[in-house]
Amino acid sequence: MKRSLINLTVDIVAAVSLLVMILTGYILRFPLPPSTNRTYELWGMSRHEWGTIHAWAGAWLVGVILLHLILHWDWIFTMVRRRFTSSQVPPNQSRRIGLITAAALIATGGIFAWVTQTSVRVLETPRHPLNRPIELDKNPSNQTAISQVIGFQRDIWPIFEAACMRCHGPGKAHSNFRVDRRESFFAEPDTEPLIVPGNSEKSRLIAIVSGEVRTMKSAEYHLLPSRELALLKTWINTGADWEENK
Repeated sequence: MKRSLINLTVDIVAAVSLLVMILTGYILRFPLPPSTNRTYELWGMSRHEWGTIHAWAGAWLVGVILLHLILHWDWIFTMVRRRFTSSQVPPNQSRRIGLITAAALIATGGIFAWVTQTSVRVLETPRHPLNRPIELDKNPSNQTAISQVIGFQRDIWPIFEAACMRCHGPGKAHSNFRVDRRESFFAEPDTEPLIVPGNSEKSRLIAIVSGEVRTMKSAEYHLLPSRELALLKTWINTGADWEENK
């Protein structure tokens, strides 16, 4: 493939990636703003799915920009050298500096990824606007009234969406588990159900999100704040009604 055709292909991919980022960014800001993921969709896709497309478009754009720099590195190096110095440059100096630059960029990305992963913390008081405070009554005689206060779509699904969807959703399903499927909690074949309606103490989901299952991979990432844990327990104890999104 000729160099000019490669350059044209890279430029087209970069332009398309940028356009997709702009369009999906508009969708995430205006037609499907925050807090609409569980009740609205656009052309058959939720806000979460549009966000995934937005993220991949950004990744493609970064990739083609780096490829563009590689293809034009000699020219870039020459222009920079002429702008800032008049000294002679030894042979192969351009490639050596290019390798150093690439290593520095990779190291910077790795450090950024490590810092963000290790800086995540669990909030005792969730910031999710739908997780508003409610009083939980522990008296068994009042469980019917509590079940009417706690709704799956309003109170429980936002917990699953915020805490679990990234690793157990349509785009990525670790351990073949999908948090958006009812059967994953109640009716997976040949496995103990995660939720036992009416009994939170026998529900494995509670053991997982409360930290009792310490041998599980990435156990610390499954922990939930005490308030959300209390909501899940009460929801399960009152029957774990899974109302479908309407």
